[in-house]
Amino acid sequence: MKSRILEKGTQLFFRYGVKSVTMDAIAADLGISKKTIYQHFPDKDSMVFEVVQAFIEQDILKWEELDRLYSNVVEKMFKSFDMVKDMVTQMNPHLLFEIQKYFPKAFQLFKEHGEMCIHKNLIADFHKGAQYGYFRNDVDFELLARLRMAEVNLAFNPDFYPNNKLSLYETQLTLMDIFMRGILTEKGLTLYNSYQNNLKS
Repeated sequence: MKSRILEKGTQLFFRYGVKSVTMDAIAADLGISKKTIYQHFPDKDSMVFEVVQAFIEQDILKWEELDRLYSNVVEKMFKSFDMVKDMVTQMNPHLLFEIQKYFPKAFQLFKEHGEMCIHKNLIADFHKGAQYGYFRNDVDFELLARLRMAEVNLAFNPDFYPNNKLSLYETQLTLMDIFMRGILTEKGLTLYNSYQNNLKS
């Protein structure tokens, strides 16, 4: 039962955001009593914490899969967007911002994951891309990794782009495109454009 509750909570949080979804709503959607939920989760904070925890575990597996399947870092970057497209397309754009504002313990998990996994993987990819001549090697990779992570997080901030006409996925794709064009060499840009044309077709 706990896994069912967690799955339903994840589904509703991602679709509507964490602030507006109540324990009552989760119980009603599952056709169970709120008391049953509280047998597994003492409060909403604990449920959000476990939702984030499960998301991070899945994200780590995705990074490992990308490393295993794609040795070319430019291709890996495009495949990473393919991998999360459905999730990001359906995600409430205010989700991360709401977790940061209302559920600090859960947000701390995101921060730690960013430092221990995403930041580390980005730097490794920048080094690898530079070795193959795809990325510039005259910029600080530590700074680049932090800039890229900041861009991703910024897209979730509702104050960043008020009245945004783009979806969250389109916003993230546009920011990534701007970022990539700033670090690619001519060789890397040729390869990047070929993957981008395939993405559009």
